Amino acid sequence: MDDAFWNNISRAENLTWTMIAVYGALIAGVGLAEQTITAIGAAFVLIVFGYVGSCLSASSNLWYRRNLTLIGRIETQFLNENDYGFLLPPSYKKPRRFWTADYWTLLMFTYPSVSVGLSAAMLVADAPKDPMIVTINAVFSIITVAVLGFGVTASYVSIQNHNYAKFLAESGKQSA
Repeated sequence: MDDAFWNNISRAENLTWTMIAVYGALIAGVGLAEQTITAIGAAFVLIVFGYVGSCLSASSNLWYRRNLTLIGRIETQFLNENDYGFLLPPSYKKPRRFWTADYWTLLMFTYPSVSVGLSAAMLVADAPKDPMIVTINAVFSIITVAVLGFGVTASYVSIQNHNYAKFLAESGKQSA
């Protein structure tokens, strides 16, 4: 079981690095295709994928936390109380919190921030070349997509946080 839990943690970490690579390639691809899809199209693509990356980070975070908690519970079956603080940090005995200063939490905020920032920068840079690009409708559309994406992502992250809290509550009852 311990190996399976660590494999799930590795899978969650691999997903995160894969998403970073895909997101980097997407930014490069959008930059190359901007003339074809226009700055507005590029902005939509970046914003949507930024929020998808944020949701994938939340999902990876859930699996990571869940499996670390399960590993910690297995370890409590084999370790003595005085081993905590000597062999392992005392915090390893407690379930892991969903919100930490880990890279998954950072990525949940970074993907949308970079997406919206790059989109705004592209639109501003293209404005002198094509004055029609920064119309009220275009700006309103980008802001709408950004706000809706934020709402959907915040809901998804909240659901993941709730699922983790529910897992802790239900699995804590069973292990007691």
